[in-house]
Amino acid sequence: MRWLLVVLCLTTAAFGQARSLVPGAVDLVEPARKALEAEWLSDEERRQLRVRHGVWDEGDLTNPQLAAEAALMTWRLDDPSLSSSEISLVTRADALIRRGRYDEAMDLLESSTEQRAAVLRAIALERTGQYEEADRIVDAALLGLDVRRATDSSQLVDAVEAIAIRARVQGRPSQDYQTMMGLLGRARNDLDRLDWRARLQEARLLVAKHNRSEAVAALHEVLGLNPRCAEAWFLLGKIALRVFDFDSATRAIAALRQLNSESVLADLLQAEAAIVNNDPDRAIEILDMVLVREPAMREAHALRAAADAVSYDLPAARARLDAMDALAPGCPDGYYEVGRFLAKHRQYGDAAEILEEAVARRPSWSPPLIELGLLEMQSGRDDRALDALQKVAELDPFNERATFSLRLLEELAAFESLESEHFVIRYLPGVDEVVARMMPEALDRMHEDVAGRFGHVPANRTVIEVMPDHEFFSVRITGMPWIHTIAACTGPVIAMEVPREGAPSKHLGLFDWLEVLRHEYTHTITLDQTRNRIPHWLTEAASVSMETRPRDYQTATMLALALRQGELFDMDGINWAFVRPKKPTDRPMAYAQGAWMVEFMNERWGEDALVELLGHYFAGRPEREAMPAALGISTEQFHADFLVWAEGQARDWGFFAEPTLDQLKLQSLEQDPEYADALKEMQTARLRSAAERIAGRMGQPAGPGSTEVPEWPAMRLPQVPLDDEQVDAWVQQYPDHPDLLEFVTRRAIDRDERTDEDAIALLERYRQARPVDPYPDRVLARMYLESDDPSRAIRPLARLDSLSENDPSYAYELALQYRQGGNSEDALESALRMVRIDPYRPGYRELVAAIALEAGRPKMAQEHIKALVLLEPDRPIHQKRLEAVNALIQSSTD
Repeated sequence: MRWLLVVLCLTTAAFGQARSLVPGAVDLVEPARKALEAEWLSDEERRQLRVRHGVWDEGDLTNPQLAAEAALMTWRLDDPSLSSSEISLVTRADALIRRGRYDEAMDLLESSTEQRAAVLRAIALERTGQYEEADRIVDAALLGLDVRRATDSSQLVDAVEAIAIRARVQGRPSQDYQTMMGLLGRARNDLDRLDWRARLQEARLLVAKHNRSEAVAALHEVLGLNPRCAEAWFLLGKIALRVFDFDSATRAIAALRQLNSESVLADLLQAEAAIVNNDPDRAIEILDMVLVREPAMREAHALRAAADAVSYDLPAARARLDAMDALAPGCPDGYYEVGRFLAKHRQYGDAAEILEEAVARRPSWSPPLIELGLLEMQSGRDDRALDALQKVAELDPFNERATFSLRLLEELAAFESLESEHFVIRYLPGVDEVVARMMPEALDRMHEDVAGRFGHVPANRTVIEVMPDHEFFSVRITGMPWIHTIAACTGPVIAMEVPREGAPSKHLGLFDWLEVLRHEYTHTITLDQTRNRIPHWLTEAASVSMETRPRDYQTATMLALALRQGELFDMDGINWAFVRPKKPTDRPMAYAQGAWMVEFMNERWGEDALVELLGHYFAGRPEREAMPAALGISTEQFHADFLVWAEGQARDWGFFAEPTLDQLKLQSLEQDPEYADALKEMQTARLRSAAERIAGRMGQPAGPGSTEVPEWPAMRLPQVPLDDEQVDAWVQQYPDHPDLLEFVTRRAIDRDERTDEDAIALLERYRQARPVDPYPDRVLARMYLESDDPSRAIRPLARLDSLSENDPSYAYELALQYRQGGNSEDALESALRMVRIDPYRPGYRELVAAIALEAGRPKMAQEHIKALVLLEPDRPIHQKRLEAVNALIQSSTD
């Protein structure tokens, strides 16, 4: 039960297990280090080589060209060396292009005949929208170059960059892909194994194809050959942000700032991270400073427009896009950036409009088409998604993200649908029909409950896609098969893999699909109700609050311990815990604490307060304004009041009992004369030991003739065992003390193995003192089921079943007990939960069909017998049963 952003964070964790995305530190690889130490190198050659591999010191920058190359490598674009007339034209032009000063760069290079100059001119022309001219320049750059006879790896790298430009401007990004990779392979393997530029160009191509794992490997190789390559660190940071790995992005930013304290690349990464984390104000602050320094940098202008867009100020974003057109008329990059960030923030309508403009401006450019296709998938408009992704496939079949998604869409076209009043349920024909056919009636009843709570009904029916396995589900949500959870909501679409046991690569196990969909549908409601503007913590908290499963003992213990230790999140921290957890418990803690805060809100202000709060988010108000408007207090005061309320809650759960057991034990020990004497002896020994050690450190003898500080033996207090009589006396003194009651209850059950009525009474007392602990229910259920009256097990079994996420055995036993007692309606309810958790087990289907018939529900029995025909088609008895129940239904309607 995860919302999309958290799902992607889990994706990041899985990706990071295989490879650390951004390293903490990088050492020069051994071959490069040995090359630098070669004896035959002159001093000048050694300086040039140290600059080339990014391991120079200031003494190596003996001329303007070396200083400029070092500045360019670390992106110190305002370094005086880069404007010196003593450096090469291509170095000066390269710096100007990076700053967005394309016209100046082209003017500078106009007279140059170098291959590198032609490539740079083509880059500048492409970025200013002069595609035909860029294509012409590329042809001129490649004319006469025999790549088969090239002896310089730089020639091949420049050739690949030129071919990549031609592929983009001609709308054929894949036709030459293998050729380019082959040329780069020759450059690095045959011509110069230490040329990091070849690996960097390879990484650029891999990033463009969304081949993240190979791109990361290539960038790590770049850094091994040149630890000061700023672009490699930047690309790693960009990849990290794409998969929500904020720790890696932070390491990339730190590395860039170590190379250059005023790194514009670090600023761009930091601003993008802020936008992803829904902190556009911080992004705006960073980008406005960047644009003061680099007023022509298109990347900064595009991100600045995106920051306005995710601040829900589309007119301001469009004004900035218009200003970008003044710099480069008709270019799509600004629209692409704004569109993809609007899509990340689930502003589907606006994002689609912006991305369509990017596509219209440059139909042959695949990135906006990919984003548009994935956006339409998430918004449930698969026909439009298919159209966009098919165009991508024609342009760029090597793009992994688009390929996975297109394959899924084509397979989704074969899905069948069931419709109810509020839902469209899609499933793969075959055995998964046994899950889908249970859903319509149950989901419509669930809708009434959830929609009634929030006073909101989505404008369109929600699409529930029942995915046959884990890979289907993962690709449906993110475009890549990496996710490790069972369901996710993108707003109008909820994707869920089937509850099924099997290989972990195919299935993640059993669960109650109705409970999962209840959580996800609450997302659909609150996202639609707020135009997808609800804070992350609150949409998760609202969804958890609507789950029927009560808070379990582990969660209650985790919350109580965090409260006592002052480790509950503040209002900023709880959002960060979802997207940037610092420890493994942060995310589950955020879920649990958020639901606890909603519980507090409901109790203090009534359930209508949450609905009013959602209305303020709909209007685009940030949390710091919305909460005071709805609740009358600041976010800080809300949190402070919540902590006070939570303390009382934790005590009601049976935590924080006073005096503690340790205090009771200490009181007992202090009354023991042996303890008092031992304590006095220990205190004296500790004082003497301290004096001796101080004297030793000062060089003074510890005593007559002593030259060393003596080692004093460890002193231990006597352990006074707590006997039963003492514990029983405490229970008499504190009859409702949960820790004491747990102690005596477990002593009676686990040590003495008692099953008498007094033991049962102890279990009941402990359950009342600590209602969150399921231990009494487990014991009582076992005792009653083994007794002469197993019907007494119904109450503890019902509690255990309500706490269970993935175990149908409690519901199964409840169904049997209710059925034996003649309570067919309750038996049927338990049997239905049992079969929701494990819908593919034939024995469960047979039981629920039998109980349905006993309850006078032949049509329900019919559905489960149809499921048996699908599950076990080789058993003729199921068809006979189906014929019999069909006849029963027919006779009842005649």
